[in-house]
Amino acid sequence: MYSSIHGRVMENTVPVISRQGISGMYSFQESSSATSSPSVTPEVRAFCKKSSENLHLLVNETSLAFYRIEEHIVKTVPHLQGIAQQVKSVESKAEGAGFDQDYTAQFLSEVEIIPELQSVQGWVKNALVNASKIKELQDRRGPT
Repeated sequence: MYSSIHGRVMENTVPVISRQGISGMYSFQESSSATSSPSVTPEVRAFCKKSSENLHLLVNETSLAFYRIEEHIVKTVPHLQGIAQQVKSVESKAEGAGFDQDYTAQFLSEVEIIPELQSVQGWVKNALVNASKIKELQDRRGPT
């Protein structure tokens, strides 16, 4: 595995942060013992490397660290806004379907109570029968 820290290329090393001197500056040290274990996967090595670099930035170069945080926010916020709009759309559709269900249930309960509406089904059947009879009579007479 090759890693690059501050322009130096090192083979089979994992960066480790340590404090140096009185100045309080933190820097990377090379540690090859961390990579000698066969149980360490490349993903773990990459994660450790990136985490160490990010910690180095946060400790020593805060303005650059905040710049990287801002970059991340600028990249992810538009995608998150799109997802939020989709969620609101689905929520409003679900709410509308709930209202429709409530109105339908309320209407059906009112239909059972009102006697005038109970006879509507009979009237519709009579109207359909009469319409079919009229059509049969017109078909017998032929075109007029």
